[in-house]
Amino acid sequence: MAHLELITIGAGTSLALYLALIVFIAHQFTTPRRVMPSPPPSELGTSEFQTVGFPARDDALRLMAWYTETPSATGAIILAHGRNACRGGELRGNTFELVAHFVSLGFSVLLIDLRGHGSSASARLTFGRREQRDILGAVDFLHARGYAQIGVLGASMGGVSAISAAAHEPAIGAIVTDSAFCTLHDVLHAQFARLTRLPAWCLSGATLAASVLTGERLRHHTAEHDMTQLRGRPTLVIHAQHDPFVPVAHAHALAQAGNARLWITNGNRHLSSYTDGRAEYARIVGGFFQTHLSVPKVRLAVEINPIGVLRAVEEVDRGEHRPRQRQDRRSRLQEGRRDDAYRQQSAV
Repeated sequence: MAHLELITIGAGTSLALYLALIVFIAHQFTTPRRVMPSPPPSELGTSEFQTVGFPARDDALRLMAWYTETPSATGAIILAHGRNACRGGELRGNTFELVAHFVSLGFSVLLIDLRGHGSSASARLTFGRREQRDILGAVDFLHARGYAQIGVLGASMGGVSAISAAAHEPAIGAIVTDSAFCTLHDVLHAQFARLTRLPAWCLSGATLAASVLTGERLRHHTAEHDMTQLRGRPTLVIHAQHDPFVPVAHAHALAQAGNARLWITNGNRHLSSYTDGRAEYARIVGGFFQTHLSVPKVRLAVEINPIGVLRAVEEVDRGEHRPRQRQDRRSRLQEGRRDDAYRQQSAV
């Protein structure tokens, strides 16, 4: 009898330790590491960056963002970062130069802090399940300012969030994802042992505990189904060929599901496509949005300042300093008809 009691106590202790372990892993797994955004560089000349706040759609969680408005623009682009990042650092590097390029093409830009990140309200990570509401809240913010055409550039988890948001919001007219995963469980299964130093058999319990903590079924979280809802919607999937965290097979699966354009770069890090070739990235992504979002032709030039940062300059203001005048909506739309279609000659 004493031996049986010892076995029972040992089994109970082991179970309690296992439960404590998987709950701890789930807590760590769903708690973002908060990184605060750095101010936009003064060299950009973008004093127009405004700090704005708005609620996520449906749950009213408070989000913070930077908003830069381009005069006469009817199109706007939302930038959404990945896990443990923040606005301005969406692509594992300073993205203000890319923002300046978008402005030079005639777009307004909104850089958001997803829930639990940057200056936005605290929340658990759900890897796109609820973060999509943040992007939908950003869409509502832009709709309230009269934007008819909206594009989204999402990085990693932000890309998954963008896919899900676009599947529920037809006003998102063009989507670009960079290093997004197709199925969360596949990524966790491949990375769990490396990230936690624990055996793979702990993964199922940790995923179940994470689902309890978040209220979301994370084990079955996949962007592939949402991509099928985007067939016919302009979508560009970007991925580094040798991404060690999210294998390139995820990009192929997403592109096939959504009949999307696919651009595979020769990078060897997660989210390395932008930092490995900023000019080409800006040309391809900017051209994609320019083709698929109807924006008026604003007379902008792009000049390089002494440190090499792109600066957008409105030509009518150069040397004359005349006040900017807003055109009525009809004339702006007529001015915005573009004669040349974008032709991507690279691997897109």
